[in-house]
Amino acid sequence: MPRIPYKNPAKGTSVIGDAIRERRGARGLTPLDQTLLNAPEIANGWNTLLGAVRNRNSLPDDVREIMILRVAARNSATFEWIHHAHVGTDAGLTNVQLTIARDLHTPLPLPSNPAPLTPILAAALRFADASTFSVNVPQSRVDDLKTYLKDDQQLLEATAVTATYNMVSRLLVAADVGDMNTASVPLPETTQEEHDIEVEAGVKLHVKVAKRDDKSPWLIFVNSLMTNQKMWDEVLPRLSKTYNLITYDQRGHGKSSVPPNPCTLPILADDIATILSTLKIPTPIHAVIGVSQGGATTLAFAHAHSSLYSRLIACDTQATSPAANAKAWDERIALARKDGMAPLADVTVPRWFPAGSEFIEGGRREAFVHDMVTGTEVEGFAAGARALQGYDIFPGLAEALKEKKVLLIAGERDGALPGVLKNLKEALEKDGVDAGFESIPGAGHLPMVDAPRQWLDVVEKFLA
Repeated sequence: MPRIPYKNPAKGTSVIGDAIRERRGARGLTPLDQTLLNAPEIANGWNTLLGAVRNRNSLPDDVREIMILRVAARNSATFEWIHHAHVGTDAGLTNVQLTIARDLHTPLPLPSNPAPLTPILAAALRFADASTFSVNVPQSRVDDLKTYLKDDQQLLEATAVTATYNMVSRLLVAADVGDMNTASVPLPETTQEEHDIEVEAGVKLHVKVAKRDDKSPWLIFVNSLMTNQKMWDEVLPRLSKTYNLITYDQRGHGKSSVPPNPCTLPILADDIATILSTLKIPTPIHAVIGVSQGGATTLAFAHAHSSLYSRLIACDTQATSPAANAKAWDERIALARKDGMAPLADVTVPRWFPAGSEFIEGGRREAFVHDMVTGTEVEGFAAGARALQGYDIFPGLAEALKEKKVLLIAGERDGALPGVLKNLKEALEKDGVDAGFESIPGAGHLPMVDAPRQWLDVVEKFLA
C-alpha cells in the first residue's frame, strides 16, 4: 500500500491544490498529486516543473512520450507507464513501438536502421535509456539525437524530460504511489487479464494472461519456491512479441492461497493442467517453462499430462531430490517458523546469485528477490518446501518425454546443478528423448533474473 498517506484538500481550501487541479483538468488530483501535497511547497514546485516539461516545450509529443516510457520501463514504474502509454498512442506511437520501449533485453534500433521506429524516435529512445541506466550518456548518443533536433533548446528539453521523469518514477516507486509496486509494467501488444482459479476447495491460484491473438502459440511459466510470478518480468516483454503468455503464483506464494496441506509435485503438476482447462487454452500448448521447484513441477507435469504440451524447459532443478535435502528443508522450515522469512532470505539470496550480482546486498536491485522471499507467507513456504523432500521423477521420465522437445538450462554458477542437468540430458538422450542442455554463462540459480538476455537467446532459439 502507499507508504505516504494521500492529502486531498477540498476545492477552495488550498491554493496549491487548486493550481494543480487546474493543470490536471477533468482528471482532478492524481494519487501522485495527493502524495506530494503532504509537502505543499514541494507539490507547488513539482507542478510548475512538470507543467513546463510536459506541456511547454518544443519537442514532438511522440518523442517526449517514448523517452518517458523508456524511463518507466527501466525503473519498473508501473504507475508512470500506465499514465503515459495512452498519451504516447494519442501522439501516434504504435503498440509495436511501445513494446520496443518496454523490452529491456533486445538491442535498441539504431537511427541509421530504425524500423519500426523513425530515426528521431530511435535516437531519443537510446538517449533516454543511457541517461536512465548509466546516467552518463555517451557522446555518440548525444550527437545522434542532435542530428534530428532543431537546436540546443530541444537538446536541453530532451535531457530535462529524461531527468525529470526519472525523478518522477523514483518518487512513485519509493512511495508506492497508486499501490502499484507489486504490479508489473504492462505488455503493450497483448490483452492482459488476471484470474483467481480454484484448484481445490479453498485453494485459489492467482493467474495472469497476456494474449496477443488466437493464432500465437501459448507458453506457461512456473515460478520457484519463495518467489512469485514477478520473477519472470525481465523476459516476458521480448517473448510477448511472439507468444501468448500465462504466469501464475504457485500455491502458498504471491497472491495465491496458502494450501491447508503440504504440497507434492504431482499436486503442483495438476495445478498447471487445471489452469489450462479452466482458461480453455487450446492444447497442446507450445511449451511449459519452470525453474527450481517450478522446474521440478514441469518434469512432474510431463509425467502426468503429456498430451497438454509440445516442448518443455526445466531450469536449475533436478529429477531426483538428494537424500540430504530432506533434512535441509526441515531446518529451513523450522527457521522460518521461528524467526520469519527474513533470515531465510538473508541466506538464500546470496546462495542463488553469484558474487557481484546486482541482486545481492549492495547491488542495484538487491531488494527485488529478497522482497519476494520475505513477502512469502511462512506456511506457504513450508507447504511448498515439502514437495521438494524425497521426490523422484526420473523413473519413466524418458518414456513420458518421447516425441517431445526438451531443454534443460542451468546457470553456470549454480553449484552442482549444471553437471546434474547435463547428466540428465545425456540419460534422456540415451533413452531416445530429443533433449538439449545449455549453461548460462555467469548466472546463478535464477538465470532468467540475473542473465535475462542470455537466457532469452537460448530459449527463443529452442522455441522457434
